[in-house]
Amino acid sequence: MPDKTAQSGTDLPQTSGHEQNSSEATPHSAAPGDGFLGQLIAFLYRYRVWCLLLWVLAMVVIGYAGVERRFAVTDKHNLDKFVHVGVFAGMAFWPIMVCGWRKTGLFFVLLVILGAPGLELMQAHFGNGRIASLADMTASLCGAGAGMILAALVRRAG
Repeated sequence: MPDKTAQSGTDLPQTSGHEQNSSEATPHSAAPGDGFLGQLIAFLYRYRVWCLLLWVLAMVVIGYAGVERRFAVTDKHNLDKFVHVGVFAGMAFWPIMVCGWRKTGLFFVLLVILGAPGLELMQAHFGNGRIASLADMTASLCGAGAGMILAALVRRAG
């Protein structure tokens, strides 16, 4: 009488990695049907270390440009506030797109939020004639909030 207590591994259907369900994408790879945003998020996640190093470099450049007088935007038509909103929106958007709402992404967004008053304090202390402005700090914080909202909408759409 044959033993029927266990099946051997050869009796089970074998599937290769290419035959598996492609709708289950990991954070490291995008499924073919994910569309552009899904592939972009997978790409950013794959190269997240380089993306975050680029982000840190951009923060250093923005900090330097915020203190140096020759990089000041003329405040003739309040364009300075649009620059603050745009720069801080981009700096809050990027970590959430790269890391999502994990601790790492939230840590970098917290750095952006703390960078708003920090930049104004640096201008007051090292500003070579530039002054700290509550309106600039408010515009920077609004930009960080807008970047977070935009990143949440883009990640939800993707």
